[in-house]
Amino acid sequence: MIQGTQQQDNIIQRPAKNALRRFLPAVAITGTTLVLAVAFFQSVGESASLVLPRSQMQFASVQRGDLVRDIAVQGRIVAANAPTLYSQETGQVQLFKQPGEAVTLGDLLATITSPALQNDLQQQQAVLASMQSEAERAELDAREQQLDMEQVMNAAQVNLLAARRELQRATQSIELGVIRKLDFDIATDNLTKAELEFDHAKRKVELAKDKLSFELSSRAQDIHRQQLVVNELERKVTALNITAPVTGQLGNWLVEQQSHVLPGQALLTVIDLSQYEAELAVPESYARDLLPGQQVEVDLGNQQLSGAISYIAPEVRSNQVSARVRFSQADSRQLRQSQRLTARVILEHKENVLKIARGDFISSGGGRQAYQVLNNQAIRKPVELGALSVQWVEILSGATEGEQWVISNLADFKDLNRVNLN
Repeated sequence: MIQGTQQQDNIIQRPAKNALRRFLPAVAITGTTLVLAVAFFQSVGESASLVLPRSQMQFASVQRGDLVRDIAVQGRIVAANAPTLYSQETGQVQLFKQPGEAVTLGDLLATITSPALQNDLQQQQAVLASMQSEAERAELDAREQQLDMEQVMNAAQVNLLAARRELQRATQSIELGVIRKLDFDIATDNLTKAELEFDHAKRKVELAKDKLSFELSSRAQDIHRQQLVVNELERKVTALNITAPVTGQLGNWLVEQQSHVLPGQALLTVIDLSQYEAELAVPESYARDLLPGQQVEVDLGNQQLSGAISYIAPEVRSNQVSARVRFSQADSRQLRQSQRLTARVILEHKENVLKIARGDFISSGGGRQAYQVLNNQAIRKPVELGALSVQWVEILSGATEGEQWVISNLADFKDLNRVNLN
């Protein structure tokens, strides 16, 4: 068997430089392929892969000008003055007018029968009459006592005059030596006593006058106090007759005929047809923007009126806030109760701002992005929107005057950076 030459062969190693030269073409080809792929994908991204028809979109241009921030709400015409009448006492009510019937100021609308109140009034009137009689009797007694005091004073005055004359005679007599010194002293003492008695009687008469005046004043105060009680009861009895506070028509019965009512219970409403207001139902989200005095334009279909907000309800009902509008026009004869209306409330007026027509792009784009139309392409751009009105939206940043935007719904754009338009 012939053996091979493996034992005589020597393995020759290829130099490393030759190996690098061997793989260099492959590396170059791979790098070129990657560069071409990146360039391809970039060109594909810039050229847009989605095409949408223009006919399904709405477009608008960015403008500069004034923006009136407003809202459109629904409402109805209501009477500016529609008072509700209440019962002031417990009793049985009788209604005389039917709902919708015309009424005139002062017309009797209802009465309340209250025997207890009538009885109280009669009792207090009797007490007043008794007090007046007692006051008159006390005045007569006081005058009689005063007359007695005056009689005593007059007697004391006579005694005083007599004592003075007696002293005068005694003085003349003692000078002539006709009487004794003792008789003169007695005359002097009698005069002093008469003076004291007269002074005391006079002061008692003055005291009697003061006492009479005080008694009369005290009695008068008691009578006045009782008169106030009677007046209040008479007022309550008069209030049992419910009269119309305005000229207009009867609204609604709030109780049944011949029913028993309590104090403070609503009985009926009266509508004043001479003046109307608009009652608006404003969404709760705009409640904080409402202020008294804001201008409102009211559209009634065949009539347009202007006014201002006069009242804003403090509570929210069914996600809405009620507001009242007072019309500036005096003529409201063509208005009708509960007439439906559309109103435009002017919330804010901004001057010289960038704005664009309002559209679905606001909600579908989240208010943070928009698509600008440029060279048959819609290019996405970040924006910041501001105040909203019925027709316009303010642009705070991300736009220049004259740009054209897509203002319709942006859902079909799928958040792509570029979309072709045809």
